[in-house]
Amino acid sequence: MSKSKQKREKERKKQQLNQTPDAGRRKLIMIGVGGAGALAVAGFAGYKAGWFGSGEPVKQPEAAPAYKALPVVTLSPTAENALKVADEYVSHYARELKDPSAVSHAMISFGKKFTLNDGSNVVDFLSKFARENEVNGKKYVYFPHEIEVHENSFLAGFLECNVSPEQQIIAGSTRYTLRDLMEASKALFRCDPQNLQKYDPMFLYRHLPWGLMAFPMMIKPQESVWTNAYGEKIDLNQVIEGGLDAFERSCAGTSADIRRGEAESLFFRQEMNKYACFGMHMVYGFFACLRFGYKGNNLSKRANDLFDNVILRMEGDPAAIDRESDLAAQFGQEYLNRIGAGEDGKSATKGKPPALTIEVMRLRHRIRALGHALENINYARLHNLFSITPDQTRRIEAGEKLLYSDLVKLAAIDMAPFLYWHPKFVSDAVISVSHSSRAMKLLMPNNPDLA
Repeated sequence: MSKSKQKREKERKKQQLNQTPDAGRRKLIMIGVGGAGALAVAGFAGYKAGWFGSGEPVKQPEAAPAYKALPVVTLSPTAENALKVADEYVSHYARELKDPSAVSHAMISFGKKFTLNDGSNVVDFLSKFARENEVNGKKYVYFPHEIEVHENSFLAGFLECNVSPEQQIIAGSTRYTLRDLMEASKALFRCDPQNLQKYDPMFLYRHLPWGLMAFPMMIKPQESVWTNAYGEKIDLNQVIEGGLDAFERSCAGTSADIRRGEAESLFFRQEMNKYACFGMHMVYGFFACLRFGYKGNNLSKRANDLFDNVILRMEGDPAAIDRESDLAAQFGQEYLNRIGAGEDGKSATKGKPPALTIEVMRLRHRIRALGHALENINYARLHNLFSITPDQTRRIEAGEKLLYSDLVKLAAIDMAPFLYWHPKFVSDAVISVSHSSRAMKLLMPNNPDLA
């Protein structure tokens, strides 16, 4: 092992040992396996990280209409049935809930021609949520975080779905185009690669991945340096390196742990809970950079290592989520009442959580992990980014079977109580399922990017 790797491993273990919850929660994390495999139990680590509410703002309709649930279906866990229920779940609940985040995920699942219940086009619907931001006397079009949740996520979705650059983007009374949004995204992008949290403490975890996805589709490697609206120099190659270095430190040692049959470490679980969708969007961003010709700082080799890590996580992540959900079922009931609570402490939920809340959360998180992993894998396959070994093929197939099983299990649960209790809870499930839907179709003729 090289000195740099030894230093990184030592740092990882030190950080792991320093992860000590308050005394009243300590016993919870040590239930199950011990040592490096101590569980990232939902109670103290998972609430703000996603187990008991994502903490991410999603715009909801002003009124609270009666939403219609899909009929419960019981199906065998085949690839065909899994795709069928995933597509039905996303298309139905995105149309029912009609919140921008869920609808944007229907777009990546079905493509730019997807329509809502009133017949309106998905791209036209999303384009009306734009706003203007004035910097140094010039106005720029953008989508606020409370709408798109992750900075540049709508832009990345539009580009992947091959939306026309002349598509209208409406900000109040002003009509822009997607081309304008592309230029504005470069102008408004702020990032210090040496201090990724300089402008926003959550930038690395919640926003950078979509810049890594969008910018390579817009900017050739030889044109990757620009000055933003604040007069700051942006070097995309340095941004990629800064994000990759940080993510590699979060993942250090995990592949080896899983290969040895060990549980994912507490440190790793806590790190991945900081990132949107367990860090899978970061990986996708690096793969997008590689696809579009960004190869500096040995990106090909490092991205290949992440590819292997994602494949291994199709085993490690679901197992960790199962342990965490078991602990949540035993000790986390008090936290269920926090779901839907805003910063003011007021709850947006109605009544008590449905009886199957933790089980739906377990399935939602497993589907999120497996679906995003498969999306990364199939994106890499589609664009021939890496070669795949027989062992990796076996692991991918095993992970796919887990995903198929979880999707049909979710379809067998009545969502009506959840729609009444907390619509955003269902919206979060739509987001998880949509990436599974897209993942399964990327290698098919009905690839949503080509629709």
